[in-house]
Amino acid sequence: MAPFAHAVVVGAGGLGCPALLGLVAGGVRRITIVDHDRVETTNLARQILFGPADVGFSKAATARLALLRRAPDAAIEAIERRLAPADAARFVEALPPDTVVLDATDDPSVKFALNDACRRRGIYLVLGAALGTRAQVLGVGPAGACYRCIYEAPPPAGSLPTCDRAGVLSTVVGAAGFLMATVALAGTFGTLHVFDGAAATVRTLSPAPRRDCPACRAARRTDAFVPSNANLERKT
Repeated sequence: MAPFAHAVVVGAGGLGCPALLGLVAGGVRRITIVDHDRVETTNLARQILFGPADVGFSKAATARLALLRRAPDAAIEAIERRLAPADAARFVEALPPDTVVLDATDDPSVKFALNDACRRRGIYLVLGAALGTRAQVLGVGPAGACYRCIYEAPPPAGSLPTCDRAGVLSTVVGAAGFLMATVALAGTFGTLHVFDGAAATVRTLSPAPRRDCPACRAARRTDAFVPSNANLERKT
């Protein structure tokens, strides 16, 4: 049995596809997929739920069908929309407490918005990123640093390289997506995993919270994570 009853995966691309497969393989049977985009030919090398026949179709809906072929007993919802940073707080507030959110987007502003909203609400969060031959996966829970503790604020729009411009090794983004699912399933929150695909190594760090982090201050004020974690059944 998975440690969470419900998983929400935001982004059904190179990170989201393997993360979704990992969640289903790990026993999660209630999943929500959020993605506004459509499958393109250039996606196929790294977005492993899709094939040539899926080009032009909704990523969220196509990913849902691919997962149902593997787990017909699962309850999988596809939400075909872009989750804008301004919508993150309202979106997270509507989630049931036994939820884990996986951010598989390539938009730092969405990552910060989901981090702040999940931290405030007490919802567990896994964030992934990959570029070139390197990837990072951060699990945000009641202990340890959150995303804002480490990176403080979103960079200026367009200032960071993207996979489309700089490229990413398909096996690296795949490994990062499966690692995101592993962090969620194993409950290893409060950890930062740094994957070096060129050296085939993973470093696991436990960064300390930043004392002046506004997201962590908001969580402390609302006693976040206490009600959400109280009745969860965890793996042993």
